[in-house]
Amino acid sequence: MCQACLVKAVNCEATPESKKWIKDSLQQKGYTLGCQWVPDTDVEVALPTVEEFSVSTSIRSLDKLNSSVIRLVLNVMSKDVMFHYYPGQYVSLINPEGIARSYSVANNYEQDQCLEFHISDTAHGTFTNWLFNKALVGDILHMRGPSGDCYYHNSGAEDFPIIMAGTGTGLAPLYAILVDALGKEHQGEISLFHGGRTSDHLYYSKQIEKLKENHPNLHYFPCVKEDKGKTKIDNLQIGSVEDVINDNIDTGTLSRTRVFLCGAPDFVHGMRKQIFLKGANSSNIYCDPFLEHSVAATGGTN
Repeated sequence: MCQACLVKAVNCEATPESKKWIKDSLQQKGYTLGCQWVPDTDVEVALPTVEEFSVSTSIRSLDKLNSSVIRLVLNVMSKDVMFHYYPGQYVSLINPEGIARSYSVANNYEQDQCLEFHISDTAHGTFTNWLFNKALVGDILHMRGPSGDCYYHNSGAEDFPIIMAGTGTGLAPLYAILVDALGKEHQGEISLFHGGRTSDHLYYSKQIEKLKENHPNLHYFPCVKEDKGKTKIDNLQIGSVEDVINDNIDTGTLSRTRVFLCGAPDFVHGMRKQIFLKGANSSNIYCDPFLEHSVAATGGTN
């Protein structure tokens, strides 16, 4: 799904299974997904040429949202080649060292004329290590996408309830979806649950409270497991985000509620099951689990 393993077949044909997941335009150029390609003979491949399928961007700003999360803002260098995406979808970013990683977009480019990402420092993240320790304003990143079905869609202008729940930087796509829904004057009740270990691990609470001032159908539930943070947040809920959700959802309307779950995979998959068993329609549950890729070293030590 992330397409970070995209490769180009050289003087050979990739299997239909490995090609079917990417756009026709890339297939015609010989591209395929390395993680899905199981050759039955020796093959030759080449790394993709970013100019063929990506949009060039430059870093506008890097600033901290809390001790472990930064906000990355990118300018698109040529607006004529910028693709359309729905707020909440994710894209793949490729840094100057050739490392690719997928991140959810936290805003609407068509409104802001820039792209915003909320990125958490991870113990084994090669891309995030570069971003936190080496990246500079003005650096060039290539971007391809979009992917994912975790976004607001309401062609019938219905007033269905919405539940949004996430942990950590799972707020990034949720915030984009929230602003998009409110901007399109969604009339149903919207409940946003954001979980962290302490209040210091939560962010954007002031921005969300400001949205509440003009949108009485928006309900915000910041959740923390430990009441030890120094950050003051109104209506702070003590307990796991799962427990706070269970205590505050209306099971009577779940059958027509749209649910968006983003963040830690254990939370996303566990909550998806819980909310389905409580009455949500599986086709109305949209998930974006954030996976941290680990790399296994072979031969010797690093």
